[in-house]
Amino acid sequence: MTSIEPPSVKGVQLDPAMRTRRMLGRLLLVVAGTCAGLGLGEIALRAVGFDDEMARRQTTFDPRYGTVREDSWIFDFEIDHAASEANLRGQRVPVDKAPGEIRMLFVGDSSTEGVLLPLRGTYPMQLQRILDEERPGHPVRTVNAGVFGMTTIDELRFLESRLLPLRPDVVVVGLFMANDINFNLGHTERLHRVEPASSPIREVVQRSALAHFLFVQALALNARHHILRADELANESSVTREIGLVDSRGFHMLSYPAGEVALYMREPSSLVDHAFEVLEEVLWRSAELGRQHGFEVRVLIIPTPSTVAGQLTLLHYPDIYGELRAMGIEITEEQFDVMGPTRRVLEICDELGIVCIDPTERMRRAGMEVFFADDEHPTERGHAVLARELADAYDRLVPP
Repeated sequence: MTSIEPPSVKGVQLDPAMRTRRMLGRLLLVVAGTCAGLGLGEIALRAVGFDDEMARRQTTFDPRYGTVREDSWIFDFEIDHAASEANLRGQRVPVDKAPGEIRMLFVGDSSTEGVLLPLRGTYPMQLQRILDEERPGHPVRTVNAGVFGMTTIDELRFLESRLLPLRPDVVVVGLFMANDINFNLGHTERLHRVEPASSPIREVVQRSALAHFLFVQALALNARHHILRADELANESSVTREIGLVDSRGFHMLSYPAGEVALYMREPSSLVDHAFEVLEEVLWRSAELGRQHGFEVRVLIIPTPSTVAGQLTLLHYPDIYGELRAMGIEITEEQFDVMGPTRRVLEICDELGIVCIDPTERMRRAGMEVFFADDEHPTERGHAVLARELADAYDRLVPP
């Protein structure tokens, strides 16, 4: 007779169905534990906060117009055809222009919208007051359509999709030299697609504090170790391309402070050169749109603290060299040409036949108080200097 040994915990033989149930149970425990850990991480990061968390909470990604404030006026902007007017941040703009009226529309990012300033303190509105006083016989209406977070690509899309019914005679592109040129690289796909789809990964990064934190860490890791390159990721998703937008020196083009500093290098990288090529295409397209709809395009260069100070000066990153060393980038002051980007923009405008206003010298004479003490954006005095430069260039701004 064959003896049957009692089953032991170690040697027990389970039937396939029981083994499957146990495996599923363990898998569920792992999944539950992972979800609980992620949930706790999300709660902790939302409670404690981290670098860039405020930006995540205050901004949203719009598939057509880029990364803008959650409460941006563009989401409520529409033309009231019954009243035949539009409301832009309280600016009531009639669709039908008064006889002889010259309408000057300003597009740009936060430096045009006026970060930390009331609408009346922005340079388009200050220009309006100067012209009303000094040129009463020239009926000019200035309209500030600046939007926080937009790149020049986004501004072109906004102009052609929403602002054309305002029938501008002049469209002034406020080009903020701190980030407008390099940030275009994150939005290049919108140059060629009218209705691009929003990336699912981007949506997760936008909505989750934990995903946003991990994404920021991935950007920093990639900037230090050059893991991914933009040219190797041409066919990947837009978010993956953003991770790969690191130039040959390790500068991440979509990052403060690295993206701005990359533009100042005396020997620019191929990625920086590409950023200027993108800018040239955007300005060319803007001029073509103007030819089709009867307006002239002008460019206003909005200087940075570095160009005004004549040396690398990032007010919100006082230890810029230390910040760059933490990214694995060792550079010296001799490697910089802070006026290089301004010269390249002037050359592009000259080649395209676009009037470009450069107020750098006037801002230098006014001093560094034209900027907020811990920020790149112009103060109300800085906006006054920009308005004065535009007023003095009136004959170049307005078509004969």
